[in-house]
Amino acid sequence: MTYPVMPGLRTINPAMPPTVDEFRKVFPEFADVSDEQVQFYLDQGMLWIDTYWEPIDAKLGAMYAAAHFLTMQNIASGGVIINEGGSDSGGSTPSDPEVGKIWVKTVRFRDRMVSYERVGTGNEKTQSGNTATTASDDYWQATLYGQMYLSYRRRNVPHVAVV
Repeated sequence: MTYPVMPGLRTINPAMPPTVDEFRKVFPEFADVSDEQVQFYLDQGMLWIDTYWEPIDAKLGAMYAAAHFLTMQNIASGGVIINEGGSDSGGSTPSDPEVGKIWVKTVRFRDRMVSYERVGTGNEKTQSGNTATTASDDYWQATLYGQMYLSYRRRNVPHVAVV
């Protein structure tokens, strides 16, 4: 069984795990990234998927997570991974203002832990009336790929409150 995905890509097989070739069909913008890097981030993306997800959502969720990780790594490296514009940016000074931004919200050292942001469901309202987000959601919101991963996660992992 195959499922329709998007224009230009007729169908995708829900068999897990996603392959490098499938990733490249869905995300041609990562053509300059090595197969080894894509496979590494696909493996990382699989860690964020659980067995109770719908099969097609699991596969696409893992691929969107991998695309998010690649994009974040590219930002942190100053564009070394994805060679945009055809020029080699390996030795140049990064011009992206987010280069070097660290997304760590909790630090542990032995039996001590310091958290920099309150953890919640991502749906709470702050005192000013704005919607609060979790530290994890902030990380995923940083790219469109991460936002798509979140949409698949929300569809497959409902929030349940035990009273």
